[in-house]
Amino acid sequence: MANSLNHHFIVTVIGDLIADELSRMRPAESEHWKRRQWHEDDYLISKNQVTKDDGDEAVAVDSLERLALAGRVVQFFHMGDSGVEDYLLRRHSLSEWAEVVLKSRQVHSQNLTVTTSGSTGQPKACEHSWSTLVEEAHAFIRIFNNEYDISPNRVVSLVPSHHIYGFLFTVLLPNLVDIPVIRGFKAYSHVRNGGLRAGDIVVGFPELLTQLSTEIPPLPPGVLFMSSTGHCPPGTLHQLYSMGAARTVEVYGSSETAGVGYRSEPEDNYRLLPRWRSHDSNPQCIVDRQTLLTFDLPDSAAWKNDSEFQIKGRVDKAISIRGTNVFPDHVADCLRQHPDIADATVRPLVADEGTGLKAFIVLQRHSENAMTEQSLKNWLSERLLAAEVPQHISFGKQLPLNTMGKACDWAIDKP
Repeated sequence: MANSLNHHFIVTVIGDLIADELSRMRPAESEHWKRRQWHEDDYLISKNQVTKDDGDEAVAVDSLERLALAGRVVQFFHMGDSGVEDYLLRRHSLSEWAEVVLKSRQVHSQNLTVTTSGSTGQPKACEHSWSTLVEEAHAFIRIFNNEYDISPNRVVSLVPSHHIYGFLFTVLLPNLVDIPVIRGFKAYSHVRNGGLRAGDIVVGFPELLTQLSTEIPPLPPGVLFMSSTGHCPPGTLHQLYSMGAARTVEVYGSSETAGVGYRSEPEDNYRLLPRWRSHDSNPQCIVDRQTLLTFDLPDSAAWKNDSEFQIKGRVDKAISIRGTNVFPDHVADCLRQHPDIADATVRPLVADEGTGLKAFIVLQRHSENAMTEQSLKNWLSERLLAAEVPQHISFGKQLPLNTMGKACDWAIDKP
């Protein structure tokens, strides 16, 4: 069982890979693709072959898009040189693609390659050995059973399956213990409208859990919430506890490392997972106990002892928005490419302003009356992911500066 991956889980991952790749190639359609629920009967069809008889299960792509989609699946499932990867271009349905993946895993590598969710250009590919991922999933099963006295009966997934966090907890873990998974709007509805039950593992991310924490009805006993991809506000976790959550577990890690540490109280230190040990001389690194390879942490860490640490902030200045690592400087660079913009700065919204980004724009003189906030958002939506498009855009004759002449924050106009 540890070496196998069920067909329906592979279909789920393939669907999320297709959605992610189409979102990158067609930014204006990103929300459509990421909301879509994928099924075994969904299939790819050439744009010039679509007819009125093709239903919702048909996904029209051109030849270059089809190559990119197949390439993404080959990369994720480590199918290169398997000898069967070319069959993806001869098959059409997600079920058929899953069969090709299964064959590749039988005759070739079972390792996986995930990509970072950041927005700094080409995503970084991060390879993980299958055995290491299986060991991590088993480690969390033991934590749930032995430390939290919770036996997982069902996973309620609010995250995509193709990132390392989603794969570990909404694909690999339920695959190992043979429990069902609900996804998409059905999963959201279960959380929001009282459909949870004892043994549910709700896998979410900070922004969505913050929203849901004030909307959910009282919880039944034995429900565990998980959060990752970024800092979850302590108030959110305390609110979930007040509604009856048995545990709220924050997982710290990255695409490069998979899980590194965990905690169940926001004031606690993170505890290292069994795979890792702290570096002897560099607090910004951890060491794989088995391979002795060293990995950089993406955040500034303060170690309390050899196995416990606190996180002090991102090193690379990324922020997590709806589960996607977004770089404000990258968004500002994109804005400066607009021919009517002289300069721009981008910052995250502060707590009382909402979640997401805000931008301040200085227009070229000839354009001061020719651009609106909505027209600029439309322009950005064709070039950036939805999470990267600022929620609020302000205009002025110069970028905001404080009395010392340094860049500073600015207030937004609230509706």
